[in-house]
Amino acid sequence: MRASNRLSESVARLVDPEGAPDPELQRVYKYLGKEVEIPKKILELNPAHPMLKNLLNPEVDSALQSLVIEQIFDSALLVEGLHPDPSSMVARVQQIMQAALGHGNQPPEA
Repeated sequence: MRASNRLSESVARLVDPEGAPDPELQRVYKYLGKEVEIPKKILELNPAHPMLKNLLNPEVDSALQSLVIEQIFDSALLVEGLHPDPSSMVARVQQIMQAALGHGNQPPEA
């Protein structure tokens, strides 16, 4: 994980490490059935994004902070087409929406 100076609108994104094969080339190899080691992605965070700044607010419930952090990472996986089970995010997204709509101070348990 590292801070990004390239992001302006997004809160986070996943990037390949320096020297890794181009993502398009990785996909071509995968489609051709060739063995290619997919490099571990690096999570880049936008330190200027309001969502990250709000996560540091001590008034934000820690359970909600955890849910949002998990969702930021899963969303980055989803955007990259790397999420193994996108439907697994549904319960968490609903918990975050309930908290945003003010249905209790604590997000309900899954």
